[in-house]
Amino acid sequence: MGYNGLRKHMKIEDARFLYWCDVKGMLVWSEMAAAYEYNDEAVERFTKEWMEVVQQQYNHPCIITWVPFNESWGIQNIIHDERQQKFTEGIYHLTKSIDPYRPVITNDGWEHTISDILTLHDYVERGEDLYETYKDKNSITGSSGTYNEWKFAFANGYSYKGQPIIISEFGGIAYKSEHGWGYGDQVDNEEDFLKRFGSITGAIKAIPFISGYCYTQVTDVQHEVNGLLNEDRKPKVDLEKIREINLG
Repeated sequence: MGYNGLRKHMKIEDARFLYWCDVKGMLVWSEMAAAYEYNDEAVERFTKEWMEVVQQQYNHPCIITWVPFNESWGIQNIIHDERQQKFTEGIYHLTKSIDPYRPVITNDGWEHTISDILTLHDYVERGEDLYETYKDKNSITGSSGTYNEWKFAFANGYSYKGQPIIISEFGGIAYKSEHGWGYGDQVDNEEDFLKRFGSITGAIKAIPFISGYCYTQVTDVQHEVNGLLNEDRKPKVDLEKIREINLG
């Protein structure tokens, strides 16, 4: 399909999977499952488990990025709560103390604190709208503008330091005939699917300061039916056309 990596979302992957990614040369973002809410117990358990994850997976060359937090899950008030902000800073530095080589993404999606990559999530349906939102880099990185309806790139007190910028979630297209949900309006057929896919992917590729993107998602997952493949790994669209759009 023209992709070179996978973001494993809210899931610590099995060592056998990572072994085959090592063998095949598939790049992997390793992401922690989120705590339900922020409290002292969550801080203690999360820190202990995340350190075990990093030490366990450190020697897999396929892993290129650590993602301890996603979309403020478990740190719901990080945009203004200094305790939650300091928690993410602590996890960032602890990760770096074990592995100084790989980038660490602190709060993938929005409301970053200190982070080696600025990653943004946006499920807008039209490429024109996506391009309009992101064409002004300073609006996004300076937190004068919002995206994904109302999100800011940084938590209060933090600012852009020149990090690479990646759209790490977008798309999520589903068919109307499926039982479940995708992002935005569902499409009627493959032609409409590919038109929308090409529109939003092309818009991202047309923005000079965006370094890469991660489409949501490879396969359907239970009720979330926005995959390029279904749960049985059968293609839902012509994968060669997906490849043409990605590599074109």
